[in-house]
Amino acid sequence: MSDIQIKICGVKNHEIAQHAIDAGANFIGFILYKKSHRNINIKNCEKILSEIKNLTIPVAVTVNPDDKLLDDLLRIGFQYIQLHGQETHEMVQRIKLKYDFKIIKAIGISSSDDLDELVKYEPFVEYFLFDSPPQAGIQGGTGHRFDWKIIENLSINKNFFLSGGLNNDNIISAINLKKTSYFDVSSGVENSEGIKDKQLITEFIEKAKNII
Repeated sequence: MSDIQIKICGVKNHEIAQHAIDAGANFIGFILYKKSHRNINIKNCEKILSEIKNLTIPVAVTVNPDDKLLDDLLRIGFQYIQLHGQETHEMVQRIKLKYDFKIIKAIGISSSDDLDELVKYEPFVEYFLFDSPPQAGIQGGTGHRFDWKIIENLSINKNFFLSGGLNNDNIISAINLKKTSYFDVSSGVENSEGIKDKQLITEFIEKAKNII
């Protein structure tokens, strides 16, 4: 059985969530960020969580979240939270100590300099997620890939998700980097911005998990 772990991010309804789970997704990301085309509100998210309970690992994807949002996420049952903004390591530490979420800290990668701060975050995070830098002020889901050569010699004590521009055409190349077993996809399994495509989800997961 493959040890490849797939996160389908930007899910907005139960139908797509269930399809992704049936196809083999290990994590499902729900974006709670109003500027995103993939934004979902707390009420709808709570309903989906109740329907997929214990079937996968749901992740609340946030950008510089305030305590009200964090309180809501804890209340509706999230255990994993992704911090996809400009959260400092002090902020991450505070969130960890106050809420005890399992934290995925996203880092936009432009150069090797962006990797220098990882050590400060390591004590407080479960995973890192390496993504392309923000585009037009929007965090993640840009469909752009960062230069993977930047992480060629990376050595850290945490697992990380590779993200940013992944799709059915490049997931095999991403796996063959042999840097991680965790992969995050959003726009690469959509047929238009914010609209997930079941067939693309199935193909992406099958390609990733059936690699020889």
